[in-house]
Amino acid sequence: MPTTFHVGGINLGRSSPQVWTSDGTRARIRGTVRESTAGGFAAAMYQLKGLLRNVDERSGVPVVPSSDSSLAGFYRVVGGDVEVTPAGYRSYWANYTLELEALQGRASPQIESRLLGALRTNSHSIAVGTTVPWWATPTDATMDYVPGATVQTRTGDGGSVKVAYTTDGTLFLDSTRTMQCGASDYYDMCARVEVFDGTSWRMMKGREIGSATAASTTGWRLTNDLMRVVYGGGNARLSLTHYSSAASAWQNTKTYELTRGITGGTIQALGPFTTVSILRNAPECVILRLGVEQDSTTYPAQINVDLCLRRGAMWVDATVTRAPGQVSSTESASVDFPLGVRRSSTEAGTSHTSGVHATSADAGTGGGKYILTSPTATTVDTTVGGIRQGTGVNTFQFMAGYEPSGASGANTFTNQVYSYFAAVDETMRMARR
Repeated sequence: MPTTFHVGGINLGRSSPQVWTSDGTRARIRGTVRESTAGGFAAAMYQLKGLLRNVDERSGVPVVPSSDSSLAGFYRVVGGDVEVTPAGYRSYWANYTLELEALQGRASPQIESRLLGALRTNSHSIAVGTTVPWWATPTDATMDYVPGATVQTRTGDGGSVKVAYTTDGTLFLDSTRTMQCGASDYYDMCARVEVFDGTSWRMMKGREIGSATAASTTGWRLTNDLMRVVYGGGNARLSLTHYSSAASAWQNTKTYELTRGITGGTIQALGPFTTVSILRNAPECVILRLGVEQDSTTYPAQINVDLCLRRGAMWVDATVTRAPGQVSSTESASVDFPLGVRRSSTEAGTSHTSGVHATSADAGTGGGKYILTSPTATTVDTTVGGIRQGTGVNTFQFMAGYEPSGASGANTFTNQVYSYFAAVDETMRMARR
């Protein structure tokens, strides 16, 4: 029966219909990828390979057909192959097969979120009882009630997400929560890694991001429909764009620069991003690792920049780690050594307990304020808008977020900061009812 399918959020019908065959429990999708550009073909190949080696969604993915809704539901991808011939390489086409196994109760399995977290170790006397742990679910999800939690809706690009939270550090630091969600709604407002194929952005699956120019150190994007994180156009620069529900548009882009050095030394940007890899790629949370040299001359030490984005988050969680074995004690004591982050262009800030936020809101509808916070003791630069370590340690953690205009509840900069200090890891899986 020819039709088109979305499998694991990937549109397999971009090029041509697929053929579905099934014996009741097992199913097979056969089709042909046809692209018009090398970048598009490379992205499509990595999407298919990601579906076949999707280690972060082992328990199942949604399958949504364009017709015959009786086939919709949750399946495990248990096998398949991609066949590319020399002629296919030249003309950008390939045949593929996906082998699927239906989950028991595939139309509406129980979806479990295992939430495990703790107070983020900090130098600011912030206690667990003041943190704001939270859990986000698609707006169309049901049976996701959490007694004792307050629920707030965050509206993003093309949808919204429900955020259940508490302001006393309870409920979500060690618990299992459940929900029900249809296959067509499962990826609503999900966290995801995307690559630019030369024309458009495409969602990646699995942990392979590709090697073509489109999937290079400048062609990636993290998004959850509330915010986007992309390459910032220069050495160690990251640009964050936020969706404004008030303006119904993406706006208020803030570019940040990762730095080294302190007052008395030379504060300068780290080197260019040279590598990119995916550490985790699940709808509830994605983690991207960027590789960079501290600089290409004096201290060419390896530095990893890990960017973590959860479904429903209004900020990105960043960890900058320098390999300690690559630098000497003399180098680590240098005033040019401590790590930091700052606005790439001057934007005055006001200090808060653990960082800095913009003094004035952005102009226009939906204009808000940037937020930078770190759990470690830092020096705050209120002139430029940044924070930096006081000594040369090898790990620097921070969050970069945005408080929208008229923020209330979990969306205020104070509660976003306290949410960051409630460090929660979430893992979702399908379970039998």
